[in-house]
Amino acid sequence: MGLKGTCRRMLWKYWYPYMTRLTKDASLIFLNYGYIDGSSINLQPADEANRLYIQLYHHVAGAIDLTDMDVMEVSCGHGGGASYVARYLHPKTMLGVDRNPNAIKFCRNHHAVRDLAFVQGDAEALQFDDHSFDAIINVEASHCYGNMTRFLKEVARLLRPGGYFLSADFRTQAGYEMLSSQLIQSGLEIIKKENITPNVLQAMETDDQAKLQLIQQLVPGILHKPVAQFAGVKGSNIFNGFESGKMIYLSYVLRKPQL
Repeated sequence: MGLKGTCRRMLWKYWYPYMTRLTKDASLIFLNYGYIDGSSINLQPADEANRLYIQLYHHVAGAIDLTDMDVMEVSCGHGGGASYVARYLHPKTMLGVDRNPNAIKFCRNHHAVRDLAFVQGDAEALQFDDHSFDAIINVEASHCYGNMTRFLKEVARLLRPGGYFLSADFRTQAGYEMLSSQLIQSGLEIIKKENITPNVLQAMETDDQAKLQLIQQLVPGILHKPVAQFAGVKGSNIFNGFESGKMIYLSYVLRKPQL
C-alpha cells in the first residue's frame, strides 16, 4: 500500500466517524458536493432539500437501468444516495456498505426502505462472495482509499459477468493519470467517461451559503477551518482546485466482460 496510502486510510478512518457524530442531530444524509446539469428530475417533496446531492447520484447510478438488479454502494456514507437508488431506480436489492460503524448505525436509523440494507465493510476487503452483484456504485469516496488497485480488484471479483461499476470522484491531474492506468489494468471495460467538474463546481457555488450556515451551527469554532475545507466552501483548497483546473472531477461507467 505504501506509507502515503496507509496515512490516508488512517486519517479518514477517524475523520468520518467524527463527522457523523457532529452532524447526526442535523440528519445530514448526503456528504457529496452535488451536481447541476440543467435537467430536472422529479422528486418527492421530502427530497427537494437534497436535490443537488441527489442529482449527482442520479447522474452516476442512473447511467444504466438498475431495475431488478442486485446493487451495492461501497462507502455509502450517511445513506442518502443508497436510499435514493432504492426508492427511485427500482433495483431488486440495494446494499450500502461503509467502514464507519457510526455511519452504518445512522443509516439503519434513518432509512427504513424496502429491500435496502446497510452493513459495515472495508472497500479494500469486502466480505461477499464472488459474482454477488449486478452493479456497484462508488460516489466521491475512492480518493480516500489507501489502495485503489485493491479496491478495483474487489469490484471486479464481486461483479457478475456483464455487471457495471458506476463511479464518480475527483483527482489531481497527476492522480487522474494514475487512476486511468489503474482502471485499464482492472480488466473492466470503460463504457463512458465524463469530466463533470463544471457541474460539480456550479453545485458547490449554489450551496455555499447553506454550508457555511451549517458549519456555524454545528461545528466548534476551533474546527471551522478544517471542516470548511472538507465541505469545499468557496476559498477552500478543493474549490480553488476545481476552479483553476488543478483538480478534475470525473464520472465513469465501466462493465465487467461477459465470460
